[in-house]
Amino acid sequence: MSTLHAVMSRSDVRGLLIRHTGVHASEDVVSAWESGLAGYSLAECHRAFAAFGPAARRATPSEIAGRCDAARDRATGEPAPVQSAASPRASTRDYYRQAGMLGIRAVYAAMGWKRNPDHDLARSVACPFCKARAWAVCGPLSRNRAGVREMRDPVHRMHPSRLRRAQAELKRANGTPEQETTR
Repeated sequence: MSTLHAVMSRSDVRGLLIRHTGVHASEDVVSAWESGLAGYSLAECHRAFAAFGPAARRATPSEIAGRCDAARDRATGEPAPVQSAASPRASTRDYYRQAGMLGIRAVYAAMGWKRNPDHDLARSVACPFCKARAWAVCGPLSRNRAGVREMRDPVHRMHPSRLRRAQAELKRANGTPEQETTR
């Protein structure tokens, strides 16, 4: 099923950019957006920009076109093509993180230092106390907004709750049931 869509003029594209990005675009930028959004109607582009919300200021023509295509697919009922869960940027970031970890391990081995395995284990999960992301070091926070106090362990340099969470996830992944203790 084919639907005809009105072609946007340069003034339509300029108005779209001013409304959703808040910037007066140069002729080159308007030309790039016009060619990037060729074949999409003004109404489709407005809906795609609105779907981005505040992030619309940094949207690219290909992102807007992708949103328009997804909306067309939903309207026709055809399934969208399956995309991989990890974006190319995330897989590249993971590759460099792993390479950095190998480099750090090589330096430790060359210097004869002992690396604490709990440190890597704790870094593999997000910190429930200071909200540090996985593979990021815990911040120096010792008291959170709720007034709970938790000092970082000097041996593995992470909050103890982060290490406990990592150990629990490791047990769950290995399939060993956690034992409940009663006091």
